[in-house]
Amino acid sequence: MSSVPGPPPPLLGAYAALRCARRISNDFDSTIATQSGSVEFSPEVQGRIDAGVEFDAAVRERLRELGGNNTVDITERGLFGPNAIAATVQAMQEGALTILGGQLPDDVEGGRVGKPDVLVRFTQAQAATHTYVPVDIKRHKTLSDSRESSPAALISTLTAPALQDAIAIAAVTTRKQERDAMQLAHYWRMLQSAGRAPAIDAIGGIIGTDELDGDLVIVWRDLEDPIFRTFSRSSADGFALRSAMQRYDHEFLFRSQVAASARQRVGAPTDPEPVVVPVFVKECAECPWHDYCRELLGDADASVQVGRLSTREWLTLRKLGYAQVEQLAALDLETIESAATATPASQRTQELLAAYLPEVTGIQSPRRRLRDAVMTAQMVQDGTDLRRITRGPIAIPRADVEIDFDIENDRDAHVYLWGMLITDHTDATTHFEHVTSWDELDAASEAAVASEFWSRLTAIIAAARDEGKSVRIYHYSTPEPSNLRRIALEAAHPDLPSLEEVDKLIEETFTDMYPIMRANFFGRDGLGLKVVATRGAGFAWRDEDPGGLQSITWLEQVRAGDHDSKQRILEYNEDDVRATLALRQWLAD
Repeated sequence: MSSVPGPPPPLLGAYAALRCARRISNDFDSTIATQSGSVEFSPEVQGRIDAGVEFDAAVRERLRELGGNNTVDITERGLFGPNAIAATVQAMQEGALTILGGQLPDDVEGGRVGKPDVLVRFTQAQAATHTYVPVDIKRHKTLSDSRESSPAALISTLTAPALQDAIAIAAVTTRKQERDAMQLAHYWRMLQSAGRAPAIDAIGGIIGTDELDGDLVIVWRDLEDPIFRTFSRSSADGFALRSAMQRYDHEFLFRSQVAASARQRVGAPTDPEPVVVPVFVKECAECPWHDYCRELLGDADASVQVGRLSTREWLTLRKLGYAQVEQLAALDLETIESAATATPASQRTQELLAAYLPEVTGIQSPRRRLRDAVMTAQMVQDGTDLRRITRGPIAIPRADVEIDFDIENDRDAHVYLWGMLITDHTDATTHFEHVTSWDELDAASEAAVASEFWSRLTAIIAAARDEGKSVRIYHYSTPEPSNLRRIALEAAHPDLPSLEEVDKLIEETFTDMYPIMRANFFGRDGLGLKVVATRGAGFAWRDEDPGGLQSITWLEQVRAGDHDSKQRILEYNEDDVRATLALRQWLAD
């Protein structure tokens, strides 16, 4: 007697394998659907989303312009759902070189739906049908400078997008970016289901923000290359290197099972329990189920109050009896740092480490990450924000003339504002200066602003030295010197200094305050400037919602005609440099 086949699996999209499994469970659980809320993004997050949409549109326009009659844009036709699928299938049948905004046929057996940004035809000798490889558009970098052991990046131009026309460029290498690779793996499985994947190892491309010879490129990713470190119980090392396809298949299958189980929950006594319990991680901040899961876990849950760790780390701690803040805070920090002491807390901690560490070997620096989580839990209980981890005076280079230095950039990472707070201790004066352009910037106009700043900065230094005064320049973390070096290296303006001149000034006069803080303090909420200046030095920004992402939104308002936002940006930047001065004085005291 033949068995009755079960229902097909739920249809999941390309992001499913990347998403929190509990979110997917909630999505398919009709018993809690009424408690779902819509996500209200902040203007800053919405701005980032909008910029990604604009970048996507610009890339598609470029591909249409270059592809001509060989390019089919499904989105431009205004087609959705079954009509979009039919048009995509027709374009593949007719052998279009590139298909934009297509929708692949639903993979009913595999439980997949998907809309790759681009499909590029793969020419294969004696193939019965046209086959395609998936390409996605991402508004981020996909390449980095190659090191000696790094494989050369495989790159196609937009004028010749086919994989067969790609060339290997040894000077650059492909960034790992597991999320991008797993999304491409989803589309590859759908192409296989539709009979449109070529008979080659799985591969996919990303069009990011990197340019070669003044134009964007497709960076190809080998989806079968085992480059991602993951937990492995069967490995002697406790971890194994797996490919994007392996990672995707494992994660997608699990979430498909989660969704199938959740779909069976209808409010009956026989309902299965949810397969997964909530864990608070970074993704939760932008999830529609945030409030529901937060209430379910309660205030004592360590993942809610502490953060910092991944889902696997939190689930392992829960399994071992450390689900709550109080339990985590009771662990012994010295034992975690390999300096065990003979106390009951030390013995408990040793027992935990023996069971915990083998379960998280796929994660980099698990012992350090656990130490930071325990310290954070202790600070949550103590109600403290910063903890000193050293003793004695904190050494900070000082000078007669001190220049606190901070930049602001737009959404395309062009620096439009260079701010300086100049403090002369010999006459007890402090004043703020800035070099700013409110216009849309490209490489040349950005370099012009930087050149003006460099001239003003070096004039201030020269004048001070002529008077016999020592000079130091302070910043917080690396954006200021790294952007100065980048712009000098690009050499897009004749008055820019050479890279050697910039490096010389950095070496002689720059002091980064962040490594000083990191060497001496631990922050419950990290060691960002806003945290350490307000909670340590007691500094207050004039703006009620200060932040780099927010300032990008304000700049866009200025460029749209709201000139009142100029003053808000300038005050924000001035407060940033005054904050580093206040922090330095607090540390010295």
